[in-house]
Amino acid sequence: MTTDGRAAPPAADQWDVFISYAREDYIQAKDLHDALLECVTAAGATPRVYLDVSRTGTPVGADWQSFLEEALRGTRHVVALYSQTYFDKDVCQWELHEAYKLRLTEDGRFVPLLIDPEAAKKVPYVVNRINYIPTTRPYWIEEVRRALGLRTATARPVLRFDAPVADTVVGHTLPPLRVTGTTPDGAPAGPAGGTVTLSAQPSGAGLTGTLTVPVAGSTAVFGDLAFGSVADEVRIVATAPGCEPATTAPFQVRAPEERPTLESAGRPVLAARGLPVFFPDGRSLAVLDGRILTVHTAEHRAAGTAELRERPRLWARGQSHLAVADWSGQVVLAAPDGTIRVWDVPAPEGARFNVPGALAFDGDVLYVGTWAGTVWSLRLGEARPQQIGAYPAGVQVLAVDGERFLVGGLDGQLLLTEAGRTTARYDLESVLLSLGRVGEFVLAVGEQRVHRLDLADRQLLQVTQPVTTVTGVLPDEELTAIVDAEGQGVSFDVELAVRVGFRTVPGARPVASGLHGRLLALEYPDGSHALVRDGRTTYVSPHPLAVSPDGRRVAASDGRRLLIVPPEELGDEDTAPGTSPGEESRP
Repeated sequence: MTTDGRAAPPAADQWDVFISYAREDYIQAKDLHDALLECVTAAGATPRVYLDVSRTGTPVGADWQSFLEEALRGTRHVVALYSQTYFDKDVCQWELHEAYKLRLTEDGRFVPLLIDPEAAKKVPYVVNRINYIPTTRPYWIEEVRRALGLRTATARPVLRFDAPVADTVVGHTLPPLRVTGTTPDGAPAGPAGGTVTLSAQPSGAGLTGTLTVPVAGSTAVFGDLAFGSVADEVRIVATAPGCEPATTAPFQVRAPEERPTLESAGRPVLAARGLPVFFPDGRSLAVLDGRILTVHTAEHRAAGTAELRERPRLWARGQSHLAVADWSGQVVLAAPDGTIRVWDVPAPEGARFNVPGALAFDGDVLYVGTWAGTVWSLRLGEARPQQIGAYPAGVQVLAVDGERFLVGGLDGQLLLTEAGRTTARYDLESVLLSLGRVGEFVLAVGEQRVHRLDLADRQLLQVTQPVTTVTGVLPDEELTAIVDAEGQGVSFDVELAVRVGFRTVPGARPVASGLHGRLLALEYPDGSHALVRDGRTTYVSPHPLAVSPDGRRVAASDGRRLLIVPPEELGDEDTAPGTSPGEESRP
C-alpha cells in the first residue's frame, strides 16, 4: 500500500508477456501461450505469460477491466493477435488504446502477430506504424521469441511420480498421489503453467477425481483419484506445460471382492438380509428386507417387526429411537428393545394418503411434517398422536427444539415459531433438501445454496452450493455431506468451510454417517454400497452396509447375513493394522 492508503501500482515485471486476442481466436492464443512456456527468459526462468482464461489469468469474480488494466501496467511486452474479429471487439480496441496510453507501443514492447492476412487492412492508425509478424512466414515463432527476449530452453523440467502406484480396486480411492517437477540435474522445478494434469492409459479404465491440480512449490498432490472399471494393466500419465511427461509403471485395477476373513474373525453375525440402519446407541439395528422392518437388539436378537406399504421416503434418529416413513404416509417408530409403533398420517379431506415431507426428533418425541402442511407429534407410549400445527405452504424440512419449531415450506420460506407464534420468516429457495440444528446454528441445504441461521442474533448467512445438481445430503453434528450428480462430494462444517472433498460414482448418495460425519456410507445407483473415510473410498460392496453413529461399527451384508465389524477391517488391503483408512490423506 502507498502512504495515502491507495493500492500500490503493479510491479513493471509482474508479467513477461500479455496476450491480447479476440475470444474467437482462443485456440491460436492458447497455442502461442503454450509455445512461449516452452521458452526461458534471459535469466533462464520460465516466462510469465498472461492469458485471461488461463489459471494465471483473471480470477473469478474480479472486475475484468480493472484486472486487465493492472495486468497491462505490469507487463514487459504485449502480443496482439491481429484478425478480422480482433478489430471488431470492444475489449481488444480498449487493450490497444490502453497499451498506447501506457507507452507499451514504444521500444519494441508491442509485438503484433498477424494471424489473418485479411486483417492487415483493418489495423488502426495508432499502431499502424508498428511492423507485425505474419504467421505465414516459416519461422514466425522464432521472430516472436526474439522480439520478446526469449530463447528455447536447452532442457525442459521433468515430471516424476514420488512413489509407485500399487494395485487397487474399482471404486477405492487411491492413496494421495504426488507428482514433482525437477530439472535434469535433480533440482526442484515447478511446471511452467502452475498445474499438473493426469490421464489414464487405457482411457477406458475410467480414472475419476480431480485430474488437474495446482502446484505448491514444485509438487502437485492428487487426493481423490479412483478407477471405475476393471483393467489388467493401467498406467497413469502426468503432463504439464513446459515439462517432460511422466508415466507410472503398470498396475492392476481389480473388481471388488468379499473378504472371507470377516466371519472367521469372531465378529457378530446376524441372520438378516436387506438394508441395515443403526439405532443411536450404535449397537441395535433395524433391517429393512423388502418392506419388512425388523429390529435387532444390541444382543443381536430379532425383537420386533413391522411392514411398510411403500418404499421408504425418510429416516430419522432421536435420542434412542429410530423412525422411518414411507411414501404412503405410514410411519414406523421403533425403540432399540424392539418396541414398535406403526401409524398412518391422516390424509387431507378428499385425498387417499398424506406424503411425509420431514421427520424430526426432539429427544425421543417424533415430529412428522407433511406436504399437506400438518405437523404431528408421536410417542411410543402415547395413546394418540397430537397435531401440533398447520402450515398452508406445506412442509419439506423440519427441526424442533422444545417449543421452538423451524419449518421450511414448499414455498421456499423458513418459519421460526416459538410457543405456537411465528417470530421470524426467511426467504430461502424453492427446493430444500435438509435442515439440521448444530449448536446455536441451523443449517438448511437447498439445491442452489447453503443457508445458516444464527439463532442467537437471528442473522441468516447464505452461500452458493460448492457442488451442483445435488443428489444427496446427509447432515451430522459436525459435518454435513453433500454429493452431486457427477459424483463430486464435499463435507462442510457449521462455519460453511469445506473440510473434506471426495469423488465417487456419478449418482451416488450418502445414506449413513459416523464419526461426526467423517465416516460415510454411500449407495451407488446400481444398489451397491461404499465406505468413505475422510474423503477416501476404502471399501465397495455389491450389498448394503451401514455405519454406526460413533463410527466404531459397520454392518456389512454379503447378501445372506449381516457381519458387524470395525471399519478398519473394511479398509484397503495396503492399510496397516491399527491404521484408519484415509489417515495418510490427513494434513
